[in-house]
Amino acid sequence: MNNLEVIQAIKNATEIKRRKEEKKFACVHYFHNIPNNDEGWNFIKGIRKFINKDRYKVRVLGRGSRKKYGTQSFIPLQHATNYSVYIDHKIMDRNNPDFLSRKFSDVRGKIYELNDFINQPIGD
Repeated sequence: MNNLEVIQAIKNATEIKRRKEEKKFACVHYFHNIPNNDEGWNFIKGIRKFINKDRYKVRVLGRGSRKKYGTQSFIPLQHATNYSVYIDHKIMDRNNPDFLSRKFSDVRGKIYELNDFINQPIGD
């Protein structure tokens, strides 16, 4: 192996390592328009109390008018008029709604990397 091949192999190894370190969660927007009152918060507390915490993660995002307090994606909870609840799948198995698309995407990415490596010019 020459120096260019060694450098390319190191680059490929660090790129693959970075991809494996990325968190892969599939989230589903289950509930929306939950009011910002006691009934709404009791509903959210009930979800968090009875959900399987080993498999799922619950996120609550504020919704409502973004004119004064909001950003492009959400509103701080204390200023929200209503809430949306997202349930994230922590475990990537065949029960996960994003399982097959992630598998196909990973395989497609590896094929592109291999194709790029094969087609790169050979240098001295």
